[in-house]
Amino acid sequence: MTELGGTTALMVLLAVLFWCVDRRRSALVISYAVAGLALLLSLKALFALPRPPADAMLVPLEAEREGYGFPSGHAFAAAVVYGGLVSAYDRAGEPRALAAAGALVVLVSLSRVVLGVHYLGDVIVGAALGIAFVVAMDRVTRGDPTIGFAIALALSVPAFVIAGGREDALLGLGGSIGGLLGSQRLPALPALRSRLEAALVLVVGVGFVALVRGLASAVATVEPLLVVLYAVLVAGIFLAPDAVGRLEVGPLESTRP
Repeated sequence: MTELGGTTALMVLLAVLFWCVDRRRSALVISYAVAGLALLLSLKALFALPRPPADAMLVPLEAEREGYGFPSGHAFAAAVVYGGLVSAYDRAGEPRALAAAGALVVLVSLSRVVLGVHYLGDVIVGAALGIAFVVAMDRVTRGDPTIGFAIALALSVPAFVIAGGREDALLGLGGSIGGLLGSQRLPALPALRSRLEAALVLVVGVGFVALVRGLASAVATVEPLLVVLYAVLVAGIFLAPDAVGRLEVGPLESTRP
């Protein structure tokens, strides 16, 4: 459950929605996620509040001991992504959509407390900040992903300075640059021609994401290269439909999506 608020799961979810459902709305939420990551890193570094002691952990998760605890990144990210999807897809007036998003945010948040990597106050504030952030981004971006990524870039630069060379800071900086460049191509992306093409975009896209993430792990100590790779990652997510759409293969046009 806690992984549903993690970077990898949320990245894959948003990428799949972008490739197969609605590009502009999904790209908008991706911009929220990247901008929110940068803001959160700055807040964590500024507050510099510790996590619970190691003996409070339910299971030994050394990776979860890194960094500061307040506010909770998982709770914040869950609120930004799931709440952002409800807003971007115009489902805010539907009780079921609100209940589903709210349940996911609550469960992700509580999982962090149960695991012993956050205090209750960390997740409450994280989730509340995430909801407030979505409301603010909705008003400022007016549904334009390019504006969202411009805000992400403006937030990621101070986050990089404040938080240092943390991987999340590099992801925020590279992701905002890649998103700003890739979002320029959104109006020109070709529509899916068939279900087969949608499946091919999904396979190519997931493979591309896995490849870039693997390369990023291999060069984790080279900060400039990581920024470039994360820029390529986000831009590549946006351009995958364009790459597949250029293939002139008969079966791709045989069935409508």
